[in-house]
Amino acid sequence: MILKIALIIYVILYIGVALFLRSYILYRRTGVNVFKTMGRSGIQGFNERVLMLSAMNIPVITLFYLFPRKIYQFLVPIEYLEIPLVQYVGVAIMLIGCLVGIIAQFQMGDAWRIGINKNENTLLVTESFYKFSRNPIYLFLLLSFIGFFLVVPNCFSLCCVAVSYPALEIKIRLEEEYLLNLHGEAFETYIKKVRRWV
Repeated sequence: MILKIALIIYVILYIGVALFLRSYILYRRTGVNVFKTMGRSGIQGFNERVLMLSAMNIPVITLFYLFPRKIYQFLVPIEYLEIPLVQYVGVAIMLIGCLVGIIAQFQMGDAWRIGINKNENTLLVTESFYKFSRNPIYLFLLLSFIGFFLVVPNCFSLCCVAVSYPALEIKIRLEEEYLLNLHGEAFETYIKKVRRWV
């Protein structure tokens, strides 16, 4: 029962707060629709769709997990990892990763976006969590995905982690290229001081 409640809380935080509420707040403050900044073509567009597909798998997997075991079997559970201690550690990693990721989102203020819009000028954020990692949102998102996998170890949740890491690496490099063009020397100085992940 605790695992099911933790998964529901995670979905509410991850989809409801981190994605939709944060997007709505930004839209109300600035008029920017973050879903329109998502790439539509090329590697950026493909990568954004891969990440969105991984993200949307989370509530689907949770829904399957909430149903009787026969339905959950369709996700091909990795049963030898279904150990209570591992699952409770997963709950902690999943929820902490999600909460800290949301805090990092809010620390970006009005500069937060889902994708790159080359026609926009956003501020370079280097304070708070961004003093320690250039990408704390992505770092804690990935940690939350790992935690999610430990809570519900199955082939689909494993795919979420396996696909998300390289997709995030590509996304980060595309964003860094954009920020270098936008902020020039200030961004070069920042990347010399702060590591990409941690």
